[in-house]
Amino acid sequence: MSVGAWSRWCDRVEEAWNRHVRHRELYRQLDVVRAELKARTAWVDELTEEDLAEALRGLGERINAAREAGSDAAERSEGTP
Repeated sequence: MSVGAWSRWCDRVEEAWNRHVRHRELYRQLDVVRAELKARTAWVDELTEEDLAEALRGLGERINAAREAGSDAAERSEGTP
């Protein structure tokens, strides 16, 4: 193997190793985020079907109220000279 070929091969190996290390760190960070998210949302698993239905009804009411408030604001701004 020539010196040039050996040098290129070493560069490729180094690039591959750096990618591996960089991705390993990203996966470690992703695992931490997943664990934190799971810990923060564990209470959802304890909800009953009735609790979920009530929460969805309340959410729907709030979304509708926000939409109405947004459409009222749009109508007022159109009428402003």
